[in-house]
Amino acid sequence: MNKYNQQTNIGIFGCGHMGQAILKLLQKQPELKNRLNFFVHSIGVKKITKTVCLNSFDKLIKKCDIIFLCLKPQDFYNLKPIAANNKIFISIMAGVRLKNIKKIVNSKKIVRVMPNLPLQVGQGVIAWFADEKQLAKSQLAIIKNLFSGFGLSFKASRESELDKITALTGSGPAYVFLFINALIKAGVTLGFSEKQTEQIILQLVTGSVEYYKNQKNNYSLDELIKLVKSKKGTTEAALDKLNVNKFYKQWQLAVDRAYKRAQAISNYEIK
Repeated sequence: MNKYNQQTNIGIFGCGHMGQAILKLLQKQPELKNRLNFFVHSIGVKKITKTVCLNSFDKLIKKCDIIFLCLKPQDFYNLKPIAANNKIFISIMAGVRLKNIKKIVNSKKIVRVMPNLPLQVGQGVIAWFADEKQLAKSQLAIIKNLFSGFGLSFKASRESELDKITALTGSGPAYVFLFINALIKAGVTLGFSEKQTEQIILQLVTGSVEYYKNQKNNYSLDELIKLVKSKKGTTEAALDKLNVNKFYKQWQLAVDRAYKRAQAISNYEIK
């Protein structure tokens, strides 16, 4: 990881769940915490440990080198344009395109990020996009370092790809929670207590993911399914009832619908 040559002031505009998570994760990173100073502007927030709380967006911009935009899109659109003196902005606002952000902050140094809920525990999927010609190599290195404690991060090939990421991983935790919830409900109907069933299913999911990660060089997912599914056995009976071919098709349709919705949200343009 690159070392910082000087102190860097980080601003968080909007300290909801994701804003708080980003602040805490950055404060925890051992190679960063002694090089970063933190400032927050968020309505109703007046005190945060090891952080200076400011009472306006203007003051946050003047004080900070890098500002995370963690507010709701509708709140951002209601802001009056502000002179940001080409500061670096990192936006986690879903569906707010670079050109709309530029109209408010008057800066070309903007990074759009599509995080997901597990970021809050440092296990997120972080897709990002920026016009890299507007950022120095040293600035890009700093930004990538900031993302390093969030989970898996990668650069999208184009801004429009963030809509696909929104449909897949932004919405993705709900898909996973739905699957877990369905298995828990099924376990309860078999007579297990809800608490015990939850423990069983969480271990099932965690163990299965770890097994796949350890065996993916030896087996594909299709092969692993066949490994568990013996002929005329219990797994085959379950999957026949589920109708696997239809299951795959339904999920393809569901993700595609989420993608189209993400595109529709992204089409909003500030006049």
